[in-house]
Amino acid sequence: MAFFGNGNADLLRQIICQLGKVGEDLAALKQQVSDQQLAIDQTRHEANAEIARGLTENRAAVNTGLIEDRAVIREGLASINDRFSDPLIHIGSELGVIRAGVAQLDDQLKACPDNVTSTGAVGPEGESVPPEAEPRAGSVEQGDAHAPEPDPKPEQPWAVEPDPGILRAAAGIAHATVEAHRDTWAFLIQVAANAQHFHIPGKVKDDDGFVSVRLSGPSLVAALTSLAHVTHATDNTVTRAIASHIQGKITAAVQAIIDRPSSDGSGSPNRIVIDDQAEDDDADRGGSEGNDQPDNE
Repeated sequence: MAFFGNGNADLLRQIICQLGKVGEDLAALKQQVSDQQLAIDQTRHEANAEIARGLTENRAAVNTGLIEDRAVIREGLASINDRFSDPLIHIGSELGVIRAGVAQLDDQLKACPDNVTSTGAVGPEGESVPPEAEPRAGSVEQGDAHAPEPDPKPEQPWAVEPDPGILRAAAGIAHATVEAHRDTWAFLIQVAANAQHFHIPGKVKDDDGFVSVRLSGPSLVAALTSLAHVTHATDNTVTRAIASHIQGKITAAVQAIIDRPSSDGSGSPNRIVIDDQAEDDDADRGGSEGNDQPDNE
C-alpha cells in the first residue's frame, strides 16, 4: 500500500514522536497535580495544627485568667474579712464592757436598801421621810424587851480571793493564748473588763466562731480575781458555773507552770484551751468487743 510507503514513514515517525511528547506532557501534568495535592494536604495539616495550637493557647489563657480572677476575688474577700473582722470584734468587746458596767451598777443598786430612813432620805414616792425618834428610856414595850438582836452583817462574798501563789505565777507569764468559743470570750470580757489590770487585746483571731486571744500575765491575774469574785458573789447558777469553769481552766494552766517550771522563757505563748470534748468512741469500743452479751446476774 502506498500509504505505508517510504513517503509516509517520516509522517508516521512524527506522529509517534508527537504522541510520545503528549505522553510526557501528560505524565508531567500528573506529577504537577500530585505535587499540588501534596502541597494542599500539607497546607491543610499545618492549618489544622495551627488552629489546634491556637485553641489550646486560648483555652489555657482563659483558664489562667479565670484562676487569676478567682485568686483576686479570694484575696479581696480575705482583705474585707481582715478589715472588718477586728473592728467588729472590738465593738463586741466594747459592748461587753458596757454590759459589765451596767451589770455592776445593777448589782450595786440591788445591794442598796429600798427605803432609806436616815436624815434627808427620800421615800418611795419621792417624799422626804423624817428620821425616826430615838426611844426614851423606859418607854420600850414589854413585848420588845426581849427582841432578838439582828444577825451580824455577813462577810461580803467578793472578799474571797484566789490562791496568792497562783496569782504570782500568773503575773510572771509573759503572754498566754486563750482559745475558746466566741461566747466564752465575750463572757470573760463582761466579767473582767472593768478590772484594773485587765487589758482588752486589740486583735482577736476568729475562726468560724472559735477565737484565739493573746493575754498578758497582768490580764490573767485580773481575769482570775474577777472570775473568783463572780463565782462567789452571784446567785445565778449558770453564771457561777461558767465563771468557775473558766477560772479552773486558767488555774490549771498556771498550776502546770508551777509544777513544771522552765529554766528560761522561750518566748512562745502558753496555751489555755477551753474546749472540753469526749474521747473518741473507737478507743472505748476496742475494750468492749466480745462483751456484748447482756448481764443476767
